[in-house]
Amino acid sequence: MTARVAAIGVALALVAGGASACTRQGPATSGPGPTTTTSAPPTTSGPTAPPTSEPDPDLRPSADERDVDDPVVPGLGDPRIDVSHYDLTLRADPGQDRISGTAVLTLSAVTAEPLDDLTLDLRGPTVDEVEVDGEPARARAEGDQVVITPAAPLQPGEDATVRITYGGEPRTGRLLDLDIPTGLRHDDAGGWFALSQPDGTRTWAPVNDHPSDKATWRITLDTPTDAVGVANGRLTLREQEGGRRRWVWEVDRPMATYLAVVAVGDYDLVERAGPAGSRVLSAFPTDLGERARLPFDDLDEIVDEYSATFGPYPDDDLGVLVVDDRLGVALETQTRPLFGLDALGTDVRQVLAHELAHLWWGDAVTPATWEDLWLSEGFATYSQWLDDEQHGGPSLAERAASVGGTDVPVHSAEAARAIGNEVYEGGATALVALRDLVGDDAFDEVLRAWFERYEGRSATTEDLVALATEVTGTDLTTWAGTWLDAPQPTYRPR
Repeated sequence: MTARVAAIGVALALVAGGASACTRQGPATSGPGPTTTTSAPPTTSGPTAPPTSEPDPDLRPSADERDVDDPVVPGLGDPRIDVSHYDLTLRADPGQDRISGTAVLTLSAVTAEPLDDLTLDLRGPTVDEVEVDGEPARARAEGDQVVITPAAPLQPGEDATVRITYGGEPRTGRLLDLDIPTGLRHDDAGGWFALSQPDGTRTWAPVNDHPSDKATWRITLDTPTDAVGVANGRLTLREQEGGRRRWVWEVDRPMATYLAVVAVGDYDLVERAGPAGSRVLSAFPTDLGERARLPFDDLDEIVDEYSATFGPYPDDDLGVLVVDDRLGVALETQTRPLFGLDALGTDVRQVLAHELAHLWWGDAVTPATWEDLWLSEGFATYSQWLDDEQHGGPSLAERAASVGGTDVPVHSAEAARAIGNEVYEGGATALVALRDLVGDDAFDEVLRAWFERYEGRSATTEDLVALATEVTGTDLTTWAGTWLDAPQPTYRPR
């Protein structure tokens, strides 16, 4: 069967015979404000102890107060805290089913009053010990969350350091309405990799697992000497001690939890100078030949073109991660998009153009809730169409006209859960319709202003409409009502 790739979920690409949701081929182509970069203390290992007693029920807030109000993926995140930095150390040996780790989080309460407890998302592994600002804290598992009660309440706006040791077997979830397992998984060669959208990061680390809370990251992978550890950002240290290796990766620009990636296995790390002043580091299975790797060299041209159109690439690290597995998806992961071997049987340029667009739309500017998913996938699909048009493919208008309308609104929980045609082609069609309304030059100005204003932040559909209205001076009420908030009509070229 000939595979076709379609991107899904804030930077995914669905590989399915005949079906597509993001990067297409042929006629149907393929919260808080800016976070503060705060360095967490170095991660160290230490003795473990059983979690202490359950917090006083009278002090515990209701489940609604503890969870971000998100109709698509409820029960995630704690809106009462803002995590500014994660410092994670993860041991995930190939061939084993259990992992262990230490997480040091720098966070603050964003409540008006002192915060008696906080929750973090954790699915599968269990907590051994928790400290807050160096003092033992109480911890209690509640479903897929751990409730942490510090010795003293957290003071609003003041940084606190939460250190957690944990371990166990990751328990995978599902990619919204798709039958694709998410979380930390074994690849076909026995190694590990993470497919984290929408809530898979909580299977390998305790996190505030919602896109409204972005943070900087340091990820240390502790591996056997015959394995390589890969993550987001810049590789700042690789060292060997005894029979182990340590791979330290740093992301110094805010990143949502679902964009974090780790992989442990048999990889070649290929480094070179890259586009837009970046350093490219790509990871390929060692037995993947040069011919199969060659299409990823289009990365340079695509990033240069997007930088000229949307604004300068916002990081200095770049690359791809190809894992030894057939994923069914190609996933946006910040600075280093994730691909499976099945993506190599497709038009790699189409998939790559979509996933690299997410470096701007999804990574830099992140949807504030999962209901805003089209802000990532619609923008990335539009960018993919634009790249194809510039290289001899169908025009933007032809692409939009081929969509034929949508059954549900682009901006809706139903569309986001399905992560299909509505948020991808429907979202891109809405942008083409906006371009028709305000003109090409004004539309390009909207894109650049959207990126410039919200880079490093999470934003909503309402934020986009307000910004586009401000930039163009055009009343966009009818546009939003027609193309975002109701089932779309068939697009008619202007």
